[in-house]
Amino acid sequence: MSASIASDNDGLIRLEGELDFTSAVSLRGELEQAVKTQSGNVTLDFAGVSQTNSVGLSLILVAARALADDGGSLRLQNLPEGLRSIAKVCELEDWLATLTV
Repeated sequence: MSASIASDNDGLIRLEGELDFTSAVSLRGELEQAVKTQSGNVTLDFAGVSQTNSVGLSLILVAARALADDGGSLRLQNLPEGLRSIAKVCELEDWLATLTV
């Protein structure tokens, strides 16, 4: 199982592959670094994610926290339906909806 992060200079960070407990270890640090190299506003794109669990939600929270420290804003696109379900169970559904474009 593998996953990766690709970012550009326009604030777009693409998550790709399988987001699981194994891949989360390396992705967390990579995501924090990618967010910090952007200038304020970041969009996480989940179009390339083939599978995810609660790790996907935890990565969103990591990005949100890193941006909050710098005063930036977070947007989400192509969010998998499974993440919406997990957010609902965690009572984060409304918050997640405010971030989704």
